Amino acid sequence: MKKGRKCNKIVSLVLAAIMMVSVFAVSTPEQVQAAGKLSFKGSGKSTVTITDDECTYVTGKETYIKFKPSKTGYITVTLKNNSTAASGGAAGYLTFCNGSKSAIGQNREYYDTVGEGSRYYTRTYGVKKGKTYYFKIESVGGVKITASAVSAAKGTNNTRSKAKTLAKNKTVKGLIIAGENKADWYKIKVTKRQQVKINYNVKTNGAQYSSGMVSYYNGLKIALYQKNGKPFADGSNYYALANIKNPKDVDGPYYLYNSYTGKRSGIDPGTYYIKVERYNRTSSGYYTIKWK
Repeated sequence: MKKGRKCNKIVSLVLAAIMMVSVFAVSTPEQVQAAGKLSFKGSGKSTVTITDDECTYVTGKETYIKFKPSKTGYITVTLKNNSTAASGGAAGYLTFCNGSKSAIGQNREYYDTVGEGSRYYTRTYGVKKGKTYYFKIESVGGVKITASAVSAAKGTNNTRSKAKTLAKNKTVKGLIIAGENKADWYKIKVTKRQQVKINYNVKTNGAQYSSGMVSYYNGLKIALYQKNGKPFADGSNYYALANIKNPKDVDGPYYLYNSYTGKRSGIDPGTYYIKVERYNRTSSGYYTIKWK
């Protein structure tokens, strides 16, 4: 979002709020209660619609949408404008919650239904079969939310000793479940000295709106480790961060760099590990990864 557009968006939200106060009456308790009983299907696609007179600005209350997956996997939600009153389209906050309605995703994650790119209105979360989750929506203006629940296996390779062997040039799919601090480990075998290139693509969540800016301090961390369990690269930037703004290796594959020369560095033959984990406790999602 360009700076000018951010300012316009703030003005639009204020205008929308003024317009809706003059057009709509506050919803009855029955309407708010009905919104609280909304739900997504446990698999496949389903849609929930919040109208202008049901949105948070008018009712003063959040809308909760229940979701109970029929299989372990991930759910992707896409938020689209459903407002005839909000100038510039609806915007607001989404919080992914557990069965007790406590946040396990980023609290008040910002969305913009007419933002420039899917990172403004699409979010993905890893989920476990049979658990109950809620999406808390705080919207200025009506919004249409489409959910796609997809099954995906969660491996048992959550420690280095249980690492799954990943052959060169083979793609593996993985899952990081919301609210669980379990990483995925992969073992690779380098047979000759070479540069290691890691390609990845993720579906995840995390967008914060503050002081007119949207930031992305969330997502999945991907890093190469030595056989002794220490990161291959030195310093705090030993990993690649894949988030909703940069979900894949858009700048080329994840290369290893020599910290002294700044040049791509080859590594000696041997056994190494790739670790995929959540960036912080609010991160989750789905990924694919391969090395070559």
